[in-house]
Amino acid sequence: MNMQFSITELSNLTKKTRPTLYKYISSYEEGKLDEIPYSFIQLFNLLNKPNVTNREVIKFCENTFCETTTNQELNEVLTLIKENSNTLDLGKIKEFILEEIKNGK
Repeated sequence: MNMQFSITELSNLTKKTRPTLYKYISSYEEGKLDEIPYSFIQLFNLLNKPNVTNREVIKFCENTFCETTTNQELNEVLTLIKENSNTLDLGKIKEFILEEIKNGK
């Protein structure tokens, strides 16, 4: 399988433990698709597509495995942070949020 994400990253994206993911990957590679949830078959098929982008995989995982809130603005902010986490200064964002909380915003 073409793995552009580490097991730890996939674990975070899918909310599954690394041992569970190893088991699913093994079953997928052995063709034992009845042993894994359909959503993971879809994920592994996506990961095997040529030219699939990290953003596409992250978006799929967000839509499939992540809890969402009914607050649309919060969902948009979370999506932006997740999609751009490798280029954002997450420490600065965290400091800003904590400052907003401290100031009672």
